[in-house]
Amino acid sequence: MKKIVPDPPHTLEEALLRASDVLRCAAASAYESGEQLGGSKRHLAFSVVYLIDLARALVEQSLMQVEQAPSPH
Repeated sequence: MKKIVPDPPHTLEEALLRASDVLRCAAASAYESGEQLGGSKRHLAFSVVYLIDLARALVEQSLMQVEQAPSPH
């Protein structure tokens, strides 16, 4: 089986956008998993969602800074 490898991002902005997309998908997966669980396992799954959301906030903040930075011309 051939491993599919995505094209690497060419800019910091592309890398941050890709990281944001990956974190969004991870949060959705963790949330859906947590919905099916109970007790401490549910709390653990939702703590993962919380940590992913914190990471996404950092990525989004960095992305805004990159977008606001003057172009290097």
